[in-house]
Amino acid sequence: MKILRLIKKAVVLTVIRVGWFIKPGLVTRLYAWFLRSEGANVEADPNYLSAKIWFDGTDYSLISLGRGCTISSNVRILTHDWAIHTVAKELGLKFDTPQGRIRPISIGRHAFIGTGSIIMPGTDIGAGCIVGAGTVVRGTIPPLSIVIGNPSQIVGSVSDYVDKSLRKGREA
Repeated sequence: MKILRLIKKAVVLTVIRVGWFIKPGLVTRLYAWFLRSEGANVEADPNYLSAKIWFDGTDYSLISLGRGCTISSNVRILTHDWAIHTVAKELGLKFDTPQGRIRPISIGRHAFIGTGSIIMPGTDIGAGCIVGAGTVVRGTIPPLSIVIGNPSQIVGSVSDYVDKSLRKGREA
């Protein structure tokens, strides 16, 4: 049974990787189905999941995606960090079992994750947030925040951004 599960996983992930040029909506639905089947909490349907997202497969049950979220290309979603296990060896420390952090991540309803972002273990992104391209996100991001940079910093509110954008559209 384990071999059949590995084959299923390989086939689905291959279809997801090449499916983007066939129909992006199909990739989103297939990715959501796959993540659910692996134990992730995917609330309703995401708005868009790129075929080029790297979800940490350490434990899919640690991943929560809110309804209507968008995750762009080349985003990495991490639930583990084994750095302590490696660097402790330089201090002469040895462990019987690997030492690291395994933490859940949560992406809220209607959040937008820009291309090339990295979501670190333990991150909680609130509903309606915008994560700018290339942002490294960790910790808790309050709902309706705009974050950019490395490390991420809150630079504005979604309400102000939408208001300003709508005003510009009426003035044009």
